[in-house]
Amino acid sequence: METTHPLKVLIAEDEDTFRMVLQRVILSNKNYEFEACASGDEVIERLREKHYDVIILDHKMPGRSGLNILQWMLEQKVDIPVIMLTGAGSENIAVEAMKLGAYDYIRKEQFEKEHLPQIINSAHERHMFRKERALRERILSDQSKSTQTFELISRCIHSFEELMNSSLVATRGELDTQEKEIVDILPAQSAKSVSESFSRIRHQHEMVEFCTKLLVELSRLMFERLTATVTNDQQQKELRQLLERIIGFSKEGDTP
Repeated sequence: METTHPLKVLIAEDEDTFRMVLQRVILSNKNYEFEACASGDEVIERLREKHYDVIILDHKMPGRSGLNILQWMLEQKVDIPVIMLTGAGSENIAVEAMKLGAYDYIRKEQFEKEHLPQIINSAHERHMFRKERALRERILSDQSKSTQTFELISRCIHSFEELMNSSLVATRGELDTQEKEIVDILPAQSAKSVSESFSRIRHQHEMVEFCTKLLVELSRLMFERLTATVTNDQQQKELRQLLERIIGFSKEGDTP
């Protein structure tokens, strides 16, 4: 993975001689920029102020230890790849460092300066790969949540359409039945007046039916627009809860 800018490396090492060796290696490579510090507390100060692409961190320094700094970075969500420096007999330190999120470690007594660029690049590339993979997974998760929400909206619209259609048909049939029963037992003049009243009611019913169909179509259009606008997790959660309540209500309305 090629970088478009020099990698910013923070060297945290209290031993002057070894720190100078690391600095000379990094200075000889135009792909890196570096800053150096010699205590754990200074590392924390630097991390509060700046971002680095890679940290080379000694496990034993004045103030906070390398493991303490890794724990702090984990708690503060400071997402920077760390290469831990350990001494002879510190295998357990290396294991703990990897558990706390270090990407690699270097044993000082086995250090080969020509391998340092490869170790730095590898840590940075793996870190970027993990970030890209996490981003892809988050996008896929968001898409899945959106799909579920939109499917629920579609079901809600369909449920309402069925409920409204069945209710309107039933109401229209009831009007016709009631009108016939009443008109048949009334004198001609009264029957005419009742029929006129039923005619007005039927007209209002037709207006309700027409408006209901328009609302259903409007809901479909809103649904199409919604597919492009609802991306926030909280919005999707609230929307799904509302739609589930609506679908539940529409099912209750179907019950005789």
